[in-house]
Amino acid sequence: MKVLVIGGTGAFASRVTAACLASGDDVMVVSRGQRATPADQQAGQRADRTSDRTDAGGPGTLSWLQADRATLASHQREIEAFAPDAVVDAICFDAAGADLLAQVSASARRVVLISTVDVYGEEVGAAPVTEEREPAPVTPYARGKLAAEHALLDAVGSRATIVRPSHMLGRGFRTAGLWGRTEHVVARLRAGRPVAVLDGGRGVITPVWAGDVAAWVQASLTAPRADGEVFNAVGGEITTMRRYLEAIAAHLGVTPRLLPVPSTVVRDALGTAAQFAFHRPYSCAKAVRLLGHEPAGTLASMVAETVDAMPVRRLGVDTDLPPELLAADAAEDAIAEVVDRQARELAVVLAANDPR
Repeated sequence: MKVLVIGGTGAFASRVTAACLASGDDVMVVSRGQRATPADQQAGQRADRTSDRTDAGGPGTLSWLQADRATLASHQREIEAFAPDAVVDAICFDAAGADLLAQVSASARRVVLISTVDVYGEEVGAAPVTEEREPAPVTPYARGKLAAEHALLDAVGSRATIVRPSHMLGRGFRTAGLWGRTEHVVARLRAGRPVAVLDGGRGVITPVWAGDVAAWVQASLTAPRADGEVFNAVGGEITTMRRYLEAIAAHLGVTPRLLPVPSTVVRDALGTAAQFAFHRPYSCAKAVRLLGHEPAGTLASMVAETVDAMPVRRLGVDTDLPPELLAADAAEDAIAEVVDRQARELAVVLAANDPR
């Protein structure tokens, strides 16, 4: 089979590329050439090829189309010459992007769009969310993804498959915290510093191993039961942010100090929904049933792979830390000071006003 992977050197899509190559597929990767390729990662090289064929070290063959996604229409001739049976797009973010995807996938039997569970919105309740739930996106990113889903399904019909991953973990990804997906949680835990967590970490999440998402995508390429379907690509374990952070600390071999921060205060102060400020329970039962893959990633294994692949940033030691890490670290220090002071003051008030 011939597979075109758009954005195929990214942290997630590179797994799709590698899986297809290992299965003997011919893969063409569309990339701007700014990241290491799956074949080059071990050699430490950069992906700056144009469409030269190369041996990827596996049974499949790999070719390159160095191009920006927005200019794909100008490369229609190269894509048609490759004649993909399937197209996987990991970097489509709006309806216009989906229209372009449909254009370059005119001859493909399967067109897979990587979307997001964020399309369901923030108030999803306590029960695991299935694909039957009506989307209600609240962020520009999620609204764009939903528009892309609709546009692709309208354009190519049953040839389309929509995959909605949750918070992905694995090499190349970052852990989640108050400031989104960054390095600051791991850096602070490693340094023995407290980590601010919304509502004490009671929020429910469903992280997923990127390898499992790639397996579902690969299965959908040839599965007739994936025709025109939408799949939640999420982990098999629903957990809490507290357990998630405790798993990171356990892998680092440290005792975590987690500081509860009211999500309502954060929401009002920032004027927007904070990352992971609401419950995120999702179900992968449909993907398991129709695509035949059970999620293999556990919370411990996903966290371990993610943390081990991240650069070691030593707060208070290294002098070349990224500005965004320093800013997040300073912000959490300020938050910790306030939370500690409030805890001491509240203890005094409670002791002086015990009605028992």
